Amino acid sequence: MLTSVPNIGQAGDIIFVSSAVFQNQLQRQKKARLISAEEVANLEAEKQKEEAEATQKAVDTKKMMEEVMFESLGEECSTDQDICGVALTMKRKAGPEAGREAVKLTEMKDSDGKDVKKKDIKHTGEYTCVVKLGNDVDVTFILSVVAEE
Repeated sequence: MLTSVPNIGQAGDIIFVSSAVFQNQLQRQKKARLISAEEVANLEAEKQKEEAEATQKAVDTKKMMEEVMFESLGEECSTDQDICGVALTMKRKAGPEAGREAVKLTEMKDSDGKDVKKKDIKHTGEYTCVVKLGNDVDVTFILSVVAEE
């Protein structure tokens, strides 16, 4: 695909469509082009290489975060432990008068284990956060939000 087409594919995707769809919709509007089996193999090999590099970077980032948590807490994170401790503290204005929704995460739970609505932090407290770093690599940490003085 050269450009994104709703219900068909995104730019850069390798897709299989009928010859009629290709000729009448994609080729005519220059939204896609035919590629050979060799090009497909080369693109897939390149994609696998990029994914492997991204996964390695994610693993390295996770290791670095865990080392920082270990250094700040003085205790080692075990493999059966999901949460390694407080790794980040942010000072923000808190309460209804603060009017802030600047801190947003894709997955977050409060100290009771309940999902935080709209993923906005509006109150002080501790929040369990999961940061996805790459292919099946994620780090769980506690975000502690304290009131500004």
